[in-house]
Amino acid sequence: MVRFKSRYLLFEVLYPQEKQFHEYPTVPSDGSITTSGLSKLLRNTIAENFGDVGIGKVASSLSVKYFSPSTSTGILRVSRQHFRLAWAALCFLRELNGKPVVIRVVRVSGTIKKAELAAIDRNATEVRQLSSLDDAIPTV
Repeated sequence: MVRFKSRYLLFEVLYPQEKQFHEYPTVPSDGSITTSGLSKLLRNTIAENFGDVGIGKVASSLSVKYFSPSTSTGILRVSRQHFRLAWAALCFLRELNGKPVVIRVVRVSGTIKKAELAAIDRNATEVRQLSSLDDAIPTV
């Protein structure tokens, strides 16, 4: 028996219309975005762009394991054979809850633990960048 092999895609949601898009690394997402809603939206995007063949390839393995509205990051699980299709579908998403978005895949990992560690490391780097920005701004 062969075990099911999957890939985990760590992604971030960027809001290009927000004022902070170029100033700060991360803009928080709307709290109404859930993992199940994001999964349904992603399935609809795959069906729209890749048709029945695309949704048939990833339907059984596609799931959003984690999404944090405060950091606008998430982890998507998909089968190893079809992770590029899921990656493309993430890039085709252009709107979440009526707001224009750009979704960027930060890392592809074979285990969820490595994806989580990459997310933690990325958030720690952003905190350091924000603290250095606060130190550089003169107080009046």
